[in-house]
Amino acid sequence: MIPLPTRRFVLLSAIPLAASALLLPYFLVTNSTLPAVPVILITNLVLAAIFTMDAFTIPRRKKMQAIRTADAVILQNSRSKIKLSIKYNARPGRKVLARIFDDVLPGFDCDAFPLETRLSAGRNEFAYTVSVPMRGPYRLSHVHLTLFGTLGLARKVIKVPCETQLRVYPDLRSVSKLMLLSRSSRLSFMGIRRIRMTGGDTEFERLREYTRDDEFRRIDWKATARHRRFLVRQYQQSRNQTVIFLVDCGRMMTAESGGKTILDHALSSVLLLARVALDQGDRVGILAFSSRVLRFVAPVSGAARHSALVQACFDLFPTHDETNFDLAFRHLQTAGRKRSLVCLITNVIDDANASMIRSHLEVLSGRHLPFAVLMKMREIVEMKEKDDPAVAQAINDFVTWRKGVIHRLSAGGVLVLESFPDQLETSLINQYLWIKAKNLL
Repeated sequence: MIPLPTRRFVLLSAIPLAASALLLPYFLVTNSTLPAVPVILITNLVLAAIFTMDAFTIPRRKKMQAIRTADAVILQNSRSKIKLSIKYNARPGRKVLARIFDDVLPGFDCDAFPLETRLSAGRNEFAYTVSVPMRGPYRLSHVHLTLFGTLGLARKVIKVPCETQLRVYPDLRSVSKLMLLSRSSRLSFMGIRRIRMTGGDTEFERLREYTRDDEFRRIDWKATARHRRFLVRQYQQSRNQTVIFLVDCGRMMTAESGGKTILDHALSSVLLLARVALDQGDRVGILAFSSRVLRFVAPVSGAARHSALVQACFDLFPTHDETNFDLAFRHLQTAGRKRSLVCLITNVIDDANASMIRSHLEVLSGRHLPFAVLMKMREIVEMKEKDDPAVAQAINDFVTWRKGVIHRLSAGGVLVLESFPDQLETSLINQYLWIKAKNLL
């Protein structure tokens, strides 16, 4: 690696030139015979020699090693810790001035670099936090080091190999919040409604404290008298049922809402509902598709298997391909033979796709319980409020067309939910709990 001059060397080299410029008028007036040019040349040669000697004090690249360790779970838009260990193979007591810059990618929020420090012989430990705005896999390949000579006149920029794979997952803090509120029977704080159950397909699960949302007929008066506080009987709903999510990853899911694509909103909602369904004892599977089947996870059971669903979804991104619904539903027919709640999440914007979705879901209605989740764009609603009559009329026509699509789906025996992306989590859970309570599956 060729040594480069530092700012200190450039300033030092400018001193002879500045002195010559200042003394030149004196030489011209006095007709002095002092050889100014040779003096400047000799001075620069001396500086070049000093620069070369300083460059030899810079450690070679093979004397540097780097190890990077990151958190096992990195959540999207959340601060995560990364540790950097740089080993300087030199005699004890040796130090070198270095400027460190890790191989963080564009878009990473990291304010620790460049980090200027003195590397001692042996291991040098550093730590910083980073926030990644997009989920998915990332590869960090090198650590960039700028090493300075002893006098600070020369520097070398080297890349130390350091391979690290980062897997950034969707922000699932809402799952933890849901589990916490579920244990304390306060799901209403997340907008999740308590659904009144019908029919006899339930069995007693446990006693818990009374809350305002409970029905009086659920109060266990004997237990209440015994414990001297209101207790209600909680029943568990039907278990061992199957929920399969069909997630459209095609061009209709590339639109953005609130700084995220609607596919991001859809996947976060699917993973949250998947945890709810697994806790209910149901089996959950995911089929993601665009022009081809991108990912398929056969229905799994048990809350511990939620991580398998997260692993399958964290690197899914919307494509600009036309969605192939025929291929997705053919795959479903061969993989999902048991009666299931088939939840299709998509965004309908034209008649061709609306007709295709309707035909496939209506065919499923005899064998499965079809459930269509249609994304609704808030930006379209906001455009309707503008003063332009032509825009308002176009929006009205689109809204009327969408209502017709929903009506035809409902008439064909398909459950339909229309929701804004930022409200999809609670809307989807409420609809699932309603389906369970009504024993529709």
